[in-house]
Amino acid sequence: MIVSLKFCRRLLLASAALLVVGALVVAAGVIPPVKADIFPSATPQRAVAAFWGNVAFNLLAATVLVFIALRATGRSRLSTTVLGLLAFLALLLAFALTDAAFAYQAHGAAMQTVRILLFFCSATDLLAAALVITAVFLFPKKT
Repeated sequence: MIVSLKFCRRLLLASAALLVVGALVVAAGVIPPVKADIFPSATPQRAVAAFWGNVAFNLLAATVLVFIALRATGRSRLSTTVLGLLAFLALLLAFALTDAAFAYQAHGAAMQTVRILLFFCSATDLLAAALVITAVFLFPKKT
């Protein structure tokens, strides 16, 4: 199947947009309630630091995806490797958010919105990883 370079670039840009949306939702919708969590065994300082790390990695991955989407002229070993690593990173970030969402299940109804937002952000990361993997396989070879 022959796919245009423009289509692959759009896939990468869509992945970057999904990662940015997930990072913004974590930063604006998850971190503030987690800071105020009063559950007896909660450790908000550690959780907030982990969420900020997730935001930073999402934004870094999105930046690299945009750079590759704008600069790539075809599939090379370097671009394939970098895109594969970015997809793997997005999967790890999604699993971390899913784990956090299940951890907040024990915190009661006060953290229900946080759980829903974490599942949403995990889904955006998974979808971004799937789009990157699709783009890797569809990218036309360099001539």
